[in-house]
Amino acid sequence: MPLTSNLALNEEVSLTAPRSAYVVFVFFLCFVFSYIDRQIVSILVQPLKLALHLSDAQIGLLQGMAFTVCYATAGVFVARLVDRSNRVRLIAVCVAIWAISTAMCATAHSFTELLMWRAGTAISEAGLSPAALSIFSDLFVPRKVSRATSVFMLGPYIGGGVALLGGGALLDWTAGSGAVQALAAFSLAPWQLAFVAVGLPGLLLAALVAVTIREPARRIEAGGEEDIPNMKAVLREITVTHRFCIPYFLGYTALILLFYAYSAWFPTLLIRTFGLAAGEVGRMAGPAYMSGGVAGVVSASMLVRRAIDAGALEKALRIATFAAFALIPVALAAPLSKALSAALIAYGLCAFTASIVMALAPVPVQLALPNRMRGRAIAILVFLTNTVAGGLGPLAVGAIADRLALGAHGLAIALATVGGMAAVASALLYLAATRSVKLSRLRNS
Repeated sequence: MPLTSNLALNEEVSLTAPRSAYVVFVFFLCFVFSYIDRQIVSILVQPLKLALHLSDAQIGLLQGMAFTVCYATAGVFVARLVDRSNRVRLIAVCVAIWAISTAMCATAHSFTELLMWRAGTAISEAGLSPAALSIFSDLFVPRKVSRATSVFMLGPYIGGGVALLGGGALLDWTAGSGAVQALAAFSLAPWQLAFVAVGLPGLLLAALVAVTIREPARRIEAGGEEDIPNMKAVLREITVTHRFCIPYFLGYTALILLFYAYSAWFPTLLIRTFGLAAGEVGRMAGPAYMSGGVAGVVSASMLVRRAIDAGALEKALRIATFAAFALIPVALAAPLSKALSAALIAYGLCAFTASIVMALAPVPVQLALPNRMRGRAIAILVFLTNTVAGGLGPLAVGAIADRLALGAHGLAIALATVGGMAAVASALLYLAATRSVKLSRLRNS
């Protein structure tokens, strides 16, 4: 990009900083609601099993493969729209669709019907991350992209925590006799009310996006504003021009496998191991998950804040590598701890270390790849993380637990096995990606 273009861009960013901050905040709220809608199932496992006669493997399929394959497949098709169409309108439409689909889960009377509505939620949620992250790359200079991305990446931890806290509190409230009678009058079970309560507010959020946010101008790059590379060029950029992307994509996929497995099963493990009610688990696990995740994201942002533009990529990968190695012992400790307090502390530390990696995960794509490739590159990353990680993580834990047939102890072993192996793989792959970037820099210096 010419120097004059950089100066003009910096001036524009400084003049529109408050507006840019508002855009980041609204998209962060969208991400929060997407994870509330996505993870509400984790606190509803027991009532769903009873009402719809589901097995652990089916619950794992519902939270894993069935959801994430739809999410990832839709992301591939949405990515082209991100690179060539109005991204703000795309986000508004996606939020509205997933809000309706989540609320409609309350009408399910079988596993198939619930699966269908969860697929609707997954497909529509696929458009948010690629579009929002692409917009951030146009609103901010490189050294500030990681800060905006870090705020956005608070969404999974705030949303997941709210799902646990709010879902547990709702189940506690509906356990009262008065609430049971009130729900019975409308032919609603507590789990059905939970889906409606977390789904419908998304319609207001969709309207907020559509009315108050404008599509920003895309950065003009060497190829010209209308030069949209084909998918072959995108794949060449990832696999040849920037070789670090291969271990980086795979390392992040391994980390997300752990994330999905723990998000899906750890609340249920606490219920079964310590004989707790869902509301109690929500009140305990929710704050641990939320505070650990928020602290990790804030820490990631602070650690890369002072990086110069030329060194931001390598520093982001190096910090993520350290965090991935630190995740290994706590990922094993959380499900295997015999004391409730120790399990919750380890769970919070899991959220802390994993969130550092997650907060920095989109940054390499945002910094290294051209504008008109970012949407599809992020979609490829989303496809990998969801088909492989999101699909296999919860399903593997549920299948292993069913096979062991050891009750709560079998679930603990399954979660520790899947999580521990994923953490080790993630750390080693991130290390390889960091070394690749360092070697490339040394060769070019």
